[in-house]
Amino acid sequence: MRRVAHRVGWAAAALAVAAISVVLVRDAIYWEKPLPGVEVRALDLDRPIAVTVEGRTASVSASEVLLVNTKGTQAALRAAGHGSFRTRVRHLVDASPPRLLVDPMLAARPGAAKALAERLSAALPRPRRAQVVSRRGEFRVIPSLPGAAIEPGPLLASLTKAALTGSRSFTPALTHVEPELTTSAAEAAVAEAKELVGEPIALSFKGGDVGSLAPQRLARLVRLRPDGDRFHVTFAADRIAKAVEPYLSRWRARAVNARFVVEGSRVRIRPSKPGLAPDGRWISDSISLAAVSPIRRASLRLKQTRADLTTREADKLGIRQQISSFTTEMGPSSANRIHNIHLMAEYIDGTLIKPGETFSFNGSVGPRTAERGFLEGQMIIGSLLVPSIGGGVCQTATTLFNNAFELGLPILARQNHSFYISHYPMGRDAAVSWGGPDFSFRNDLKTGILIGTSYTNDTLTFSFYGTDPKRRIVAATGPQVNWRTPETTYALDPYAPNGSVRTVSGSNQSGFDVTVSRKIYERGKLLRNDSFTSAYIAVGPTQIYGPGSSIPGPYFVLPRI
Repeated sequence: MRRVAHRVGWAAAALAVAAISVVLVRDAIYWEKPLPGVEVRALDLDRPIAVTVEGRTASVSASEVLLVNTKGTQAALRAAGHGSFRTRVRHLVDASPPRLLVDPMLAARPGAAKALAERLSAALPRPRRAQVVSRRGEFRVIPSLPGAAIEPGPLLASLTKAALTGSRSFTPALTHVEPELTTSAAEAAVAEAKELVGEPIALSFKGGDVGSLAPQRLARLVRLRPDGDRFHVTFAADRIAKAVEPYLSRWRARAVNARFVVEGSRVRIRPSKPGLAPDGRWISDSISLAAVSPIRRASLRLKQTRADLTTREADKLGIRQQISSFTTEMGPSSANRIHNIHLMAEYIDGTLIKPGETFSFNGSVGPRTAERGFLEGQMIIGSLLVPSIGGGVCQTATTLFNNAFELGLPILARQNHSFYISHYPMGRDAAVSWGGPDFSFRNDLKTGILIGTSYTNDTLTFSFYGTDPKRRIVAATGPQVNWRTPETTYALDPYAPNGSVRTVSGSNQSGFDVTVSRKIYERGKLLRNDSFTSAYIAVGPTQIYGPGSSIPGPYFVLPRI
C-alpha cells in the first residue's frame, strides 16, 4: 500500500509540474501579445453628441476632435490582465476564458479641440473692453463687461468621457473671462488726462510767447491708446501740429516741387524748395512735459518738409529735350469746339508719365461737363453728328495717339471713329468718350515723359519731352479693303414725339477697313511689331424713330440732346 501511495504521489507531482510547464510556456508566448479573451471595446466616434451651451444645442461627433491611437490601444490590450497572476493564469489555462474588454486609447486631432471650443463659444457673451470717449473736450467711460468661454482642455476631456461612456449629451464647463482693459483702467486714464489738461499751456517759439492752449482745446488733443491692460495717455502728434499751425503762420512755408520749364526744344529744371511745418512729434512731447510741469510752458519747433518732386528726383527722370511732336488741323470748327480743345489741352499740359506708368486720356482730362467749363459741340453716335457737351475730344485724343505712335510707345487702348474723317491720318484716329472708349498708352522708356501742349484756333500740337531713346519707326498704311456701300441705318430717339419718323441724309461715304502697321527699332534692333485695324462704317441716310414706332432693322439709341 505504501508503495502504491508513493507512486500516486509521484504521478500527481508530475502532472502538476506538467501543468505548470504548460502555463509557463503559454505565458511566455502571450507575454508580448494580448491574453486570450482580451478585446477592444467597440466605439462609435461618429455618433452625434448633443452639446448644450447657454440654452443652444449643437450636434457634435467625437470624430471631429478625437481619433483612435492605434499604438496606444495595442499597448493597453497587451497590458490588460498581466498585472494579476491569478487573472493571467485563468486566461492562459481556461479553454473558454472570460471576455476582458479594454477601452480604446483616444488622441486629439491637432488644433481640433481649439477650433471646436471657438465654434461653441460663439454663442457666449464676449468680454467687452472698457473705452474712453472724448466729445468736445469731455471724457466719458464706457464700462467693461466680462464674458465667458469654453476652454479646449476641459472640452476635450468631456468629449472623451462622453465617447467612452456612450453618453449622448453633455454641457461643457464655462470659464469666466475678464476683459484686458477694465473699467478701473479707463477711469484711471481719464483721471490722468484731466490732470494733463487742467490748466492752460503757454506756447513759445524762438524764445518769444506766441499764445496758449486752453484746457478745453487741450482736451481735444488728448489720445488714449490701449496698451496691454492700461491706457497710454498722451497728445496726438498730428492733432497737435494742426492746433499750433496758427501760432506759427509767420514762419511756415509750403514745399515747392521741382518744375520742368520748356524753352524751345530743350527742358530745364526749376529747383524744388523744402517747406517748413510744425514738428508734431517734437511739439507733442514738449506739451506732454509741460502738462506735468508746474511751469506749464511748451516750446514749438518747425521741421523741414520734403517736396513731392525734388530736384534730384526730377533730374533722374531724364527729361532733357523734345523727343516727339505731332500737330493736327482744327478743320471747320465752331468757337465752342475750339474752346473745348484748348481746355482739354490745358488739362493735359504738364502731365508727367514716369517709366512704366500708363497715361489714360479719360483719367487725365476727366469728365467733360458744363461745370468744368466745357461747351456744347458735336459727337459721333452711329452715323450721326449730334450736339454734345465737350465736342472736340476726339481731335485731342487723335493728336496724342499719333504722338505716342511716332515715339513707338505701347498703345493699350485705342478705338477708331465710327466713320472716316479725312483731315486725320487714315487709320490713325482715336475716338474717346466719358464712360465709353478710352485712349491709353504706357511709357516703356527708361526715362520720364513730359507732355507739353500748344495751340491756335487752327492747330493743336502735343510734344513729348524726355531723353531720345534712339528709336526708328517704320509705319505703313495698308490698302482699303472690305468696302461697304451706304445703306439706310436706323435710330431710336426716346425724346422724339411718339410714332414720329424723320430722315437725316448722310454723306453717302462708303465704309471700309484699313490696317496701319508699325515696326519699332531701338538702336538698330527690332523692339516691337504691331498693327492697328480700323473699321469705318458707310454713311447713308438715317431714319430716326420716336417711341412706339416699329423700327425695320437694327438700331442705335440717341442720347438726350
